[in-house]
Amino acid sequence: MSNRLPIEVNPFRMIEQRRSLTGVLPLQQLPRLRELAVASQESEFKVEMIFTHSASGLPLIAGSVTGQLWLSCQRCLEPVKVEIATELNVVLTTSQTDREPEEEGYELYIVDDERIFVRDFIEDEILLALPVVARHAACQPVKPLFEGSPDEFVEPSAAEESKNPFAALKDWKKSE
Repeated sequence: MSNRLPIEVNPFRMIEQRRSLTGVLPLQQLPRLRELAVASQESEFKVEMIFTHSASGLPLIAGSVTGQLWLSCQRCLEPVKVEIATELNVVLTTSQTDREPEEEGYELYIVDDERIFVRDFIEDEILLALPVVARHAACQPVKPLFEGSPDEFVEPSAAEESKNPFAALKDWKKSE
């Protein structure tokens, strides 16, 4: 098994030949993910891509991507390890008007020039698999700024509004 993945492939040719790709992508080769990572840990992602047809005959990339990434916890701002385990089920098309794959429940990927860049494709799939908010399971939730229901909120009275520290300046300006 080779750990190296090609830079680009013609997915339609790969499907005709019923080929598959297996390898490892290090975090250093994924620039958008590298920007999100906070710890300098050596992360890598195991990739399996199977080029095949769906049950209805559509060109399909199936497979999986697994690995881990260190992100910033959005509650305590300390590094948190996020496990990535996503399944690939992507139908390939050459036009944006093809809606049949979406109707069958597949994710649609538009292929330009009959080629895909493997790293970009995998990086897109990992980005889609990331949690919306990375956080430790043990971190306490953020305390609300206002406790109680919105019905309990009381508008400030006119007397409270007159306690403006600049009210004296207003009177001073009128006296001139």
